[in-house]
Amino acid sequence: MTLVILIIILALIEFIGFSMRVGWARGKFGVHAPATSGHPEFDKHFRVQQNTLEQLVVFVPALVCFAITAENVGWAGHNIGAFLGVVWLIGRFIYAMSYVRDPASRGLGFLLTFAPTAIMILGSLAAILTSLI
Repeated sequence: MTLVILIIILALIEFIGFSMRVGWARGKFGVHAPATSGHPEFDKHFRVQQNTLEQLVVFVPALVCFAITAENVGWAGHNIGAFLGVVWLIGRFIYAMSYVRDPASRGLGFLLTFAPTAIMILGSLAAILTSLI
């Protein structure tokens, strides 16, 4: 479970980094709190942060559920979950860089974020159903 916890910590650090970029963009583009828009470049950084928060809400429980349920049926849930978590972290980074450069180019980063989460949700369901059979 240590690897799973490490991935969660890294995801939170990544989110903090994106949040710091929002603070930097506020200063650079003169968007004063509590405003959440005002300059197109600031808006991009803010959307990356908000989208990452939205993804974290699903990713973290999916990772924990998968790691536990998969281990319970004899699968390598912690290792597979950690691997999928690394893909998620890389996907979020690609998403952030692509979105700030050109929001239309965010597709690969989104896919590398969405797919691991979906796999873990479906994998958790499969593990639960397997344990009931």
